[in-house]
Amino acid sequence: MLSLFVAGCFFLSGMASLVYEVIWVRLIETLIGGAPFAVATVLCVFMAGMALGSYLAGRLVDRLAGRSALLSLYGLLEIGIGVYAVAVPFLIQAADPLYQTIYNMLPPCFLTYRMAAFLSSVLILAVPAGLMGATLPVLCRFYVLRLDHVGARTGLLYGLNTAGAALGVILCGFLLIETLGVSTTLGMFACLNGLIGLSCIVVSRFAAVDGRRLAESRASERPCPNTGMLDNAGRIKMRWGISLFAVSGFCAMAYEVFWTRLLGPVYGSTSYCFTLVVAAFIVGLAVGSLLFARLADHARHPLLWLAGTQAAAFITALGVSQILGNGQFVFAGLDHAFPGYFLHLVPAQSTVSFVLMLVPTLLLGAAFPLVNRLCIRTLADTGRSVGTAYALNTVGGLLGSFVAGFALIPWLGEMNGLRLVLSIQFLAAGFALLDVTRLEKSDSRIRLAVVGLMAVGLLLVAHYPSLHTDLLSWISAH
Repeated sequence: MLSLFVAGCFFLSGMASLVYEVIWVRLIETLIGGAPFAVATVLCVFMAGMALGSYLAGRLVDRLAGRSALLSLYGLLEIGIGVYAVAVPFLIQAADPLYQTIYNMLPPCFLTYRMAAFLSSVLILAVPAGLMGATLPVLCRFYVLRLDHVGARTGLLYGLNTAGAALGVILCGFLLIETLGVSTTLGMFACLNGLIGLSCIVVSRFAAVDGRRLAESRASERPCPNTGMLDNAGRIKMRWGISLFAVSGFCAMAYEVFWTRLLGPVYGSTSYCFTLVVAAFIVGLAVGSLLFARLADHARHPLLWLAGTQAAAFITALGVSQILGNGQFVFAGLDHAFPGYFLHLVPAQSTVSFVLMLVPTLLLGAAFPLVNRLCIRTLADTGRSVGTAYALNTVGGLLGSFVAGFALIPWLGEMNGLRLVLSIQFLAAGFALLDVTRLEKSDSRIRLAVVGLMAVGLLLVAHYPSLHTDLLSWISAH
């Protein structure tokens, strides 16, 4: 019953976090102007703050003795998030005169203007984002009682929190702000965070009994195949697992940027494309984490599963990129065939695009429980392992969105930039598989097969995704 209560709290907390992110974009836009820069600023600060909070909390929570203290700490974090969420609009309003003064003092340079705007946003939003990032390692430390359900428990928490985030961004983007307004929506979810925090603190008084049971279970716990002192091979596998998780975060956020651009010519509205892509990614990551959670605990070789799912994500992402890149051609053909059904065509386009993007994101979502199964060796280092892995994944995501939007698309173009990101994901998975076969002293034919598959994958990337602009011109002419 206690586990169900905590899982429900984390689901609601995820929903609130994405509601805040959407609202922060609107508030920061009023301060600095320019919707694209406001989105990029909030996304960077949000992800960087969560990464830092996750890393620092992971170092702290393993020192706490009982589950009661962990649940109380989680409650305090939720209360802090709610209080700070209410304070953000006032901080932005208070920063406006200071921001104007700094702007007037700086030389008339676009870069310095944007830098001042970014730094002011960091000072305002870093604290609540850090508190949000700290909640995951704290609850994983509380929720994981035995090593043989590490994958199931951590995957369930991550999946529920991400599913709540998906619901939050959909509700806030399409319903709550339009019907209730920004202030009412913000106040409602701040109260929700406060209620979650107070409830957890009250319940933590009864969780002290479970703390004694936890101590007994640790003392009598039998080690499982993935635990114990790490030898050199174990350390190498752990490094590969964390590295693949960071690469997964980098590629996932880069795909978001690229696919939003590819869908632009189909739908016209960038905000609609972005919402559709973000919703697909969040839902896919949540469902993928939930689906692979139990499998992770029974996997004898979690690194093989992790590398395999990353390679499968590469294949499906390449196919989705090819289809979305030519989406204007595909949907132009449908529009030409059914000219009187535009109102039905748009929902159909959205559904097809959503389902297509869902496939690779499901495979990307498998990474979190598999990485935890690979990296958590004892219950005593659960918080540190989860916090470090999640922080690196978040940093990877931050770099992926930044590099894709500000470097790859301007310098290489959409298709070449996509090819580079796809290559990074596939090569990382391929080299991990090669190293595993070396560590396991596998037959040389297996290593040759892996090298052959890597060559085939690179050959595919060299030619795909590609745009059929000639076919689009032909359809437009007819």
